[in-house]
Amino acid sequence: MRAPEESSSSKTLRAAPVFITRPATQADIPAVLSLERALANAAYWSEAAYSQIFAPDAPARLAIVLEDKNRALCGFVIARLIGGECELENIAVAPTLQRKGAGTQLIEALIASARVRNARSIHLEVRESNTAARAFYLKRGFASRGRRPKYYSNPEEDGVLYSIQL
Repeated sequence: MRAPEESSSSKTLRAAPVFITRPATQADIPAVLSLERALANAAYWSEAAYSQIFAPDAPARLAIVLEDKNRALCGFVIARLIGGECELENIAVAPTLQRKGAGTQLIEALIASARVRNARSIHLEVRESNTAARAFYLKRGFASRGRRPKYYSNPEEDGVLYSIQL
């Protein structure tokens, strides 16, 4: 005997959020700063530090923003390219979009961009207490590679190193 099928009206399907990634521009800095300030665990940069990313003499960087379907900035990632390696320097996702695929899309965009720029690996460090971020990177294929004792301040804390080979 077959179980009765559910009617389409009784099924609730949630549409996945739609995100768009694109290279960041200097015009994105105010929205990046606003998003960063809304997050307790963010690495706070000054407006001048963000502006330096776009300076003609700046070190090579990948700066990618994530927008929702309404073109509102809801995430970003910044990474520095050095000698065939990529160092993830800063990443942030709007609190309402965390655990909804936004961070994954940002990391995938970073990996794709790093490959295009011939990077062989991506490295980063995370506060030891940031267990959500640590689990996120492990799930995305990053491996723990060591520690930086007392790397962070306010509060003082070790940094846990992660990397992925491309």
